[in-house]
Amino acid sequence: MRHRTTKKSRTCYDRFRKRNLAARRARRNDPAASASIQLLAIFNMIFGRAPLLPQTPVPYSAPSYSPLSLQRGELARRLGVPHRYLGLIASQGQVPYSLLFEHIGKGGVLRRDALVELRKRAPAASLEWFDHVERWGFWSDLLRCQSPSGFDQDTDVKLLKSTLAWLDQSNGDNGGFGGPPGPA
Repeated sequence: MRHRTTKKSRTCYDRFRKRNLAARRARRNDPAASASIQLLAIFNMIFGRAPLLPQTPVPYSAPSYSPLSLQRGELARRLGVPHRYLGLIASQGQVPYSLLFEHIGKGGVLRRDALVELRKRAPAASLEWFDHVERWGFWSDLLRCQSPSGFDQDTDVKLLKSTLAWLDQSNGDNGGFGGPPGPA
């Protein structure tokens, strides 16, 4: 004999699942619609970033100087001092060797301004050697004259010693040194 099976009642989940399956079957992917959406997104990304009108260049105008800056510049020109060292000269009377050597090591405009001041501070006997160093760019020889103690007298002595060594070398046969000639 056959047992009679009872039919199960459907739950709300079963009805939900049936609806979703039917909706998936009805909704087929249209490849043309997908490609058109992708192309629209690409064109929007490319042309959406481009400005509508070309940008006009804005001419650069330097900021105006303040009256105080103009006065400092005029005072620096009258004293014959680079603008960056005006405060130090006004407060200490001279620029410290340590700052001058630091600026020489950095190069560029700092080196140019530091050389102007170093020429004023260096002993007169070492100016010829100083010209030689400046002409041939032997900055390492000049930087070796900086005294680690920080005393100006020690730096002056080192400048004079370097001058004497240079004079001895230039008066001799260059001692195997293949560099440029000594005093011109």
